[in-house]
Amino acid sequence: MPFLTLEDPNAKIKGSRDPLGAQPIWSHFARHFVTNVTGSANSVRGFTLLLLGRYFADRLVSSGDAQTEDTLDIALRMEQIGAYARHVGHGVDADIRGIERVKVLLQEHQGRPFIETGPRGRILSDQRVNGLWGLYTVSARASGLLPEGPTGVTTASADLIERAYRPILEPVESQLLKILASGGRIQTSKKDPLFRSLCRLLPETLSQEESLFYAHHLRDARETDGAGRRGRQANFVDLLGAHTDLDVALTRAEAISLREGATATDPSLARALSRTIHLESCLAPADALFDHVLARGGNTPEEIDAELKERWGPTVPNLDSSAFGELLPEIESVASKPRTEKILRCQNALAAGQYADAVRALLDWNEDLMKSRKAAPWARLSPDGRVEVRYRGTESRLPTGDEIATLWKNQYYVDSLKRITRQVANTA
Repeated sequence: MPFLTLEDPNAKIKGSRDPLGAQPIWSHFARHFVTNVTGSANSVRGFTLLLLGRYFADRLVSSGDAQTEDTLDIALRMEQIGAYARHVGHGVDADIRGIERVKVLLQEHQGRPFIETGPRGRILSDQRVNGLWGLYTVSARASGLLPEGPTGVTTASADLIERAYRPILEPVESQLLKILASGGRIQTSKKDPLFRSLCRLLPETLSQEESLFYAHHLRDARETDGAGRRGRQANFVDLLGAHTDLDVALTRAEAISLREGATATDPSLARALSRTIHLESCLAPADALFDHVLARGGNTPEEIDAELKERWGPTVPNLDSSAFGELLPEIESVASKPRTEKILRCQNALAAGQYADAVRALLDWNEDLMKSRKAAPWARLSPDGRVEVRYRGTESRLPTGDEIATLWKNQYYVDSLKRITRQVANTA
């Protein structure tokens, strides 16, 4: 099974997001310990619905009731059906992509929504891109749930479906296949046999069989090669249970505790975590400072320097220029060499408390990135040496000196893995 190297589709750069291009960098480092899941693909039931859609599409194509090119539409209809079953049948809300549209359509059609890929049925403005097909397929393939190509599921996934899901659907399977193939309306009442079966199929608690399957494929990534790191994620999951709170976002203190816990059991994992900590020690304050620069149009770098010295102190803590230097080849494998040099300039300036130099490095960093996107920089220095802001973005509060010491902004897909770990443990 190939290692998941693609970016999270929901985190790809769109328009002017991520003005420092940090996401591809931290994503690359994250793959040393979270090898299959992404920021958006973090619902076990989301994977269930994607597998069911692909499986039944394959059956419909094999029986001649659909064409191969219909696979996407069938999968989108399965996602819609599953959203109604989970929301109406089990009260699920935040975990469903398109939940607001689901609620609107339920009300508009008095509990009998249309299941179709046109405007009457879509639960997202672009369900293909922002629904399960677009956001879960890469992770599902990396986890050994889907084969290469646009159709079908792996043997392991088919076995689960035929053992755990089809017996529940057997009395209504012909009706379900008809709706998946051609669209139609469903009655969202548990008095309706089809809807009742779908609700039985998709409880929030997993059966023992499901739990073992998803633990193996999703949580532990046992079928993910991980560029020679097979089994590492399972070790990492053990550490998550022992050293973190699975209900909260990853913190710097947790990352350090994870590294210390890995030192005795998995030195390679400990090294990967240590490198990530050094990376985040630069990316987090750099991001915070760039946000602040965008709110300081008309100021000189020296004026911003004076403000930072008062708020952050003489230097930014946690920065180790020697350790950061060892990361440069890996950073350069993702970013350009000129951009990597600007990142290093920023890191060294922050470590020395030379905030004016850090501001200049950040402006050059953003300019280099935006040039690669064929766009204008968000900010630059005017001829008289003052910050000229072209795009402010979303203004955020500058962290205090105490806050900068514990700042952790990027989650390295750990929060998604925590969430899947909790769901797998939620067994009936």
